[in-house]
Amino acid sequence: KKERKDIIKYGRKWTPRMVVYQQKRKEVLKRIEDESRVKPGDPGMFKHYQAAVKSFMAELDDNKLEKAKETVEEWSNICPPREIQAQVARNKGPAYMEHFRMRFGGNVG
Repeated sequence: KKERKDIIKYGRKWTPRMVVYQQKRKEVLKRIEDESRVKPGDPGMFKHYQAAVKSFMAELDDNKLEKAKETVEEWSNICPPREIQAQVARNKGPAYMEHFRMRFGGNVG
């Protein structure tokens, strides 16, 4: 019998793009707002996200890109800084709680 895989991945394989976004999050969101007049969290914001992060990636010089790659290794193999962990917990926590509730039953949270 095949073992069932969890729907939720509890670890994360970081990429340079994800690291740059996390490190420049406020600037990326500000650029989206300035260029598209869409506020973070608004329904059309995500379609501008890719372009904003892409422009931040294009602006990186070789040293900063190399530093982002080193950060990827650190965050993927050890763990990201606490503020990044807290942000992920705020964003993903409710889905994790629901997953545990559905999988194990009972009253979680």
